[in-house]
Amino acid sequence: MMKDGEFAIYLGKEYSAGEIEKGKIVLRSTDIEDVKNGFEPCKPFNIRYVEDKIVCIKFVNSSEITEYYILRTMAIYKGFEFEVVEETEDKLSIVTMIGDYRDWVRLGMKSIDIGVYQKWINKNEAEVKIVKENFKL
Repeated sequence: MMKDGEFAIYLGKEYSAGEIEKGKIVLRSTDIEDVKNGFEPCKPFNIRYVEDKIVCIKFVNSSEITEYYILRTMAIYKGFEFEVVEETEDKLSIVTMIGDYRDWVRLGMKSIDIGVYQKWINKNEAEVKIVKENFKL
């Protein structure tokens, strides 16, 4: 399962997160026990890349969290780094919007939009890594 998106560390625990306005963060939890930490129960819903349903949320000031970051799944394929946007049990969908389109055509990638190239590859053809980029609080 890919782990992409924005996350925050709050009270030592990682939560799916999003900045709703400057200095205000929404934390999304899949653990109803988090109501003990001031989370409000909500109608269960799914978000991309979070396997379990979100069951409670909490709005906090950015000063209340210790870390805020984005995770991206990347694949090194034939010497190039691509973002992984989808996966199946044995395949990855890689995509790029930067670089020389002639390289992407040579790799068998298809243009799916202006300047956007995509290809499905076997997982064993690439080295997969998670890239973490911290946001300033």
